[in-house]
Amino acid sequence: MAAPRNLQAKLLVSVCIIVSVTVSVLSILVFYMEKKRVQAHELERIFYKADAMKKRLGHLMYGKNWRYLMMTLSNAKTADPSLLFFAVTDPEGRVLAADDETLVGKAFERTQPLAPANPLVRKPASPDGDAGMGAFSIFLSRFFPTGPPAAVHKGEVVFEVIYDIVYLNQPMGTLRAGYSRADMNRHLKVLLLSMLGTGVLILLAIILMIYLVIRRHMVPIESFVAQLSGLDFSREGRSVRDSLSAFPLDENPKETQDVRQLKQAFRHIRDQFVRSWDQLENHRTNLSQIVDERTAALNASNEQLSRQIKERKEIESRLLTVQKLEAIGTLAGGVAHEFNNLFMAITGYATLIQKRSEPGHPNIEMAEKIRRLVENGSRSVQQLLGFARSGKYSPGPLNLNEILRGSLVILASSRKKMSVEADYATDLWMVYADRSQMEQVVMNLLLNAADAIEGQGNIRVKTRNHELKEFQVSLEKTVSGKFICFSVVDDGPGIPPEIQPRIFDPFFTT
Repeated sequence: MAAPRNLQAKLLVSVCIIVSVTVSVLSILVFYMEKKRVQAHELERIFYKADAMKKRLGHLMYGKNWRYLMMTLSNAKTADPSLLFFAVTDPEGRVLAADDETLVGKAFERTQPLAPANPLVRKPASPDGDAGMGAFSIFLSRFFPTGPPAAVHKGEVVFEVIYDIVYLNQPMGTLRAGYSRADMNRHLKVLLLSMLGTGVLILLAIILMIYLVIRRHMVPIESFVAQLSGLDFSREGRSVRDSLSAFPLDENPKETQDVRQLKQAFRHIRDQFVRSWDQLENHRTNLSQIVDERTAALNASNEQLSRQIKERKEIESRLLTVQKLEAIGTLAGGVAHEFNNLFMAITGYATLIQKRSEPGHPNIEMAEKIRRLVENGSRSVQQLLGFARSGKYSPGPLNLNEILRGSLVILASSRKKMSVEADYATDLWMVYADRSQMEQVVMNLLLNAADAIEGQGNIRVKTRNHELKEFQVSLEKTVSGKFICFSVVDDGPGIPPEIQPRIFDPFFTT
């Protein structure tokens, strides 16, 4: 089935679906309520039939009058065509009388309840005069007939009555009877067909009325659309503006509000288009003058932009020169700082040699010469104007605790008034780095700490293992894995806030 291609077909299909669903739902609800009502009426009729038989059967069973008991049940089956079978069992469940004589003396096994725990009707036992009333239940069961062909199919669902027979407050047995559901099903089938026929007629009537209403409102719209489709913009000597201006938009009193609103909207769009067309014609007439004015303005802007570009290049050149000079100064200062650190260690060892030598020993004089040479070297380093750094590194596994211990021994020999507290991790992980570079980093940190406390005070060194997971080190970078953390803490005043942003600049020093 092809999908509807216009508004009218879409509306009809939508209304048809809505009405069909509504009629179907209402039909289902009405059928369900009628089914419950008919079934309740049938169950009530069965109860009264079974109760009437039970009252006669109790007396006959008490007197063991089996012949009249069988006649009573047979007459009841003859009088009620819906009664398919009957059986009377003793309290032990053996059949005493039945429509099928082959069942007498056997257990009753002709039915199988569909829901043994949920009967359709259940009435508990209660005293009722001399006879008393036993428990009464009606189940939906499958009936399996025996003997010659029966009027029902094997496995057909029937109403099964199970009525305990009590006489003089003594249990006499149980009445089991099966009633056909065919009449009730035929009634419900006729009802369903009549409801479906009525629903179809109602659906067709509603669709016809809605079609007429939609058609009445859609004809003006279709006429308007046909007029729009008939516009011919290809006629020679007539522009699009003239064609739209001549388009008839007169209002008809018989038209609906929707059509009038549609024409008003189209009229507004047409007027806007005509005004824009006229403005475009005026601009085209003065196009040459406008182009000359715009060209002159662009030339002036181009000259100004050229001057700005030239000035910017000059400024960038001067800025690059300043940055180079600053970089060279920072590099020179860093190199001087590194050499001064080495010279300080040499001076410390020379001083240690002097203190450990006997008075007048030649080592004292040689150590003094070493100190003077170191001082000359320090002055020469300060005059450094350019430096080009290059080097080859040999990274490998290192134990940071060993490097710290060696650097602290060197530092302690030259700073006697300074105390060092070391807290080393016993299971410290290995790091992969160049030993000389790592020793230089550690020694710089220790010397900076010593300078910060001016040789007097406490320095605390600590190493620890750290395992990071998605640790953010910058706005765009996170790291994870195993890392080593070592810290050098001193009692000095700390780094001034004004130089903190530059502490990681290459070779920066104070």
